[in-house]
Amino acid sequence: QFATRRSPMSDGRFFVDVPEDVVSSADVPFVVVCGWFGAKDSNVRKYTDELVKMGCATLRTTLPGALVFSPYSGGREKYAFALLTAVRAARQERGLMGPLYLMFMSNGGCWLHATLSGTGMLSREFADLDLAVSRGGGLIFDSSPAFMTVTSGAKVVTLGMSPVPRAVVTGGYYLAAACMVLGTIVTTGGLDALPVRKFWKDVREAPGRREMYLYSDSDPLTDSDKVAELVRERRREVDGCDITEVRWAKSRHCTHLIDKRDEYLAAWRTFLQGARRSGVD
Repeated sequence: QFATRRSPMSDGRFFVDVPEDVVSSADVPFVVVCGWFGAKDSNVRKYTDELVKMGCATLRTTLPGALVFSPYSGGREKYAFALLTAVRAARQERGLMGPLYLMFMSNGGCWLHATLSGTGMLSREFADLDLAVSRGGGLIFDSSPAFMTVTSGAKVVTLGMSPVPRAVVTGGYYLAAACMVLGTIVTTGGLDALPVRKFWKDVREAPGRREMYLYSDSDPLTDSDKVAELVRERRREVDGCDITEVRWAKSRHCTHLIDKRDEYLAAWRTFLQGARRSGVD
């Protein structure tokens, strides 16, 4: 059992939890958790509850499915801007000016990371939050980023469906993907502007931070070899990267908290303690 104050933001997209005994502190880590595609808030809250137990303030959100799969970036950019606005407001309102951590779960969450990277929004309009990430905070990737293909996208959309609906939705997905590819070629003369390609480019070229990657070889949606390749590349080529990597042989997609609970929480604690704050134990 633990005491916490829960307070949804005014529009209901962002939910803030703060340990009950925290009134105002510059030392309390603030962790933003971006849930996976289709996640119920009650499931994402299981992660923020664990963080609150560790003494962290949290904000959680889940990018709507329509924006995850939209061929247009405008909706994701607006959502990312609203998210950072909510984070800033929550921190200022409660006097929580400590280190800031951004956690992205699967690509449903990691689209927000790619959007922040591709637009430069964090370092431009939200330089105060960028500084809070750079000075003692960091980024956490759970089952992400996933290298996307048409096949992997179809798997995500049809996850949990029975055979007949799965076949219908898969067919429609492939048709929509083909139209998107054709439209991109016609309008741009190539494929670089495809959302899936731009996603991976923005992830690869994101500014260097303290980063932690939590992933598994048995994950059917996130290719572990691609994540490992990305980690090696960022360590080698991106200035400012300080990377922690936890790779399990067997653990389910976005279920490491359950499948590898002790190791998962230990990895969190170690990473959060990198800020050297007494509020994390």
